[in-house]
Amino acid sequence: MNWKLRFLLWFVNNVQPIREVENKDIAKERRNTGLASNLGKLLFDKKIKVYSVEDAVFKGVPVRIYRNSKQANQKVILYFHGGGFVFYNIESHDYVTRRLCAMNDCTVISVDYRLAPEYSFPAAHEDAYKVISYVHEHAEKLMIDNNKIIVAGDSAGGNLAACAAHHFKKNKEINIAAQVLIYPWIDGKIASDSIEKYQEGYLLTKKAMYWFQQQYTPKLEDRLNPDVSPIYHKEFKQLPPAFVLTAEYDPLKDEGKFYADTLKKNGNIVIYKDYKHLVHGFFNLPKLSEESMQAYYDIQAFLRKVV
Repeated sequence: MNWKLRFLLWFVNNVQPIREVENKDIAKERRNTGLASNLGKLLFDKKIKVYSVEDAVFKGVPVRIYRNSKQANQKVILYFHGGGFVFYNIESHDYVTRRLCAMNDCTVISVDYRLAPEYSFPAAHEDAYKVISYVHEHAEKLMIDNNKIIVAGDSAGGNLAACAAHHFKKNKEINIAAQVLIYPWIDGKIASDSIEKYQEGYLLTKKAMYWFQQQYTPKLEDRLNPDVSPIYHKEFKQLPPAFVLTAEYDPLKDEGKFYADTLKKNGNIVIYKDYKHLVHGFFNLPKLSEESMQAYYDIQAFLRKVV
């Protein structure tokens, strides 16, 4: 573990802990997480220039559109930010989506889905599907190829991307070309060896996961619903090619690997990689280590191969 990661963990554990908060303090905690995100970008990231950035609204859902050129029929990455369905937004992940746009020479559409506890399940999922449908329907206007729609996201956003792949498998008119799942939250049980092993001290905590779950799925019967815990789907065949990324010191590591293994056993194209000496959230911190930045190159290689 390098000094940068040690500093990050010290900061998270002592200065800006991710912890349970009172619902009345949600707005305050969102401001705090926003400040922490800005500090992370300052220390461990760099703002990448792209051809254009435009804010828009698709079917009532705010989005930000990144383009790297005027070229028509581009592939498009629909990106869903992480944050436990409670925190962060398109601003917190602006550097992430800029880098994805530039490195993959494509359009990236970052989705500002509704957050809990104000909007519980299935609000975020509905917003994700609305935006994907809109992009498919308005492909020519958006200068994208609707056969090259990629869904991607980190943590809770990885959940939205994985769920979208299942959702649109049933809708034959919309083709999801690939899915990029970055340390995705897949299983509402919150029970695995990695959750127990890394439950404290590695940025995402077991306690925080339970709290996030209470905000987005307050009804117990929803928590293992396949529409929010995709590992419980009964059918996994003919899903889009998937790249599943996990981190060595991440509570979500085991379920990410298990999901990748499940996809592979059912005949899907799957690449799985565990990034050594890293923690949950590393994707927002590419200058944290060479391994952290390598994730972007690996996504680039994956998308060149499958889309």
